[in-house]
Amino acid sequence: MALDRRAALAAGIIGALGWARGARAARPFDRERDLISLHYDHAPDRDDGHSAAADRTVLETLYGIPWIRAQILPVSGAYGLNRSTFNPKSDVVMDVTWNPCGGWLAAHRDWKGVVETLFRRWRTTLQAGGDVWVKEGGQSDITAELVRALKKDVPAVDPKTRIHLVQHGKWNEDQTTPEALAYVKTETDYIRIRDANRFLNVRGGDPVFVQAATAHPIFGPAWKAAFEYYPAEIRVDFSDTGELFHILGMDQMTVDEFRKRFLTPHSKSA
Repeated sequence: MALDRRAALAAGIIGALGWARGARAARPFDRERDLISLHYDHAPDRDDGHSAAADRTVLETLYGIPWIRAQILPVSGAYGLNRSTFNPKSDVVMDVTWNPCGGWLAAHRDWKGVVETLFRRWRTTLQAGGDVWVKEGGQSDITAELVRALKKDVPAVDPKTRIHLVQHGKWNEDQTTPEALAYVKTETDYIRIRDANRFLNVRGGDPVFVQAATAHPIFGPAWKAAFEYYPAEIRVDFSDTGELFHILGMDQMTVDEFRKRFLTPHSKSA
């Protein structure tokens, strides 16, 4: 998609943030300077697979793969108290979804190494004047560890104004180590939005959506892997993507509205 068409599509879906409840005011996401960490726990809920496919669909449609490689960090295994329930079968979904866009980080296999990689990328962004946005689709243990390290290494950077953590799920908060949750709520721009299960979760599935998603010429493989991981006849659930909507300044939308905007023939990627 040409840049002007992509910009037009973005402008057409960018909206007010009124659906985000209890959120503190933060400056808008800066697509040129800011970094987004996409955190998935995959422990034990398999809806993270659907969210990964949806996140890729949104980001590549709006901005393209080169931009994703520069501005996005997908992380799997971002868990807390629920670490023993991690589902290793999620690796297939992450591979199919994110390898074409520069890859992803496997915290379950190498927590220390992933923390070091995230630390370097976050620090580089912050020192260059950008902010870090965390799409906290899982728990906040790894985020807390990173913020502690950054406060020590780059004390001139205030994480309360430069690191924006977006969370939508009480369950995710409850599965976070209490000390870590208390820390990020105090030391970051902690943004608690409306539970996106209310509008991005269809129990019993949605055959029209599944057909459009799996038949898509670009995103079809990611959605097929997501539905093999978590069968669509159980539910279509990419509720964690509600956090990405908030980061990008997009309006709340339903599963069907998502299909029409991102998975119909006019929704083409670069």
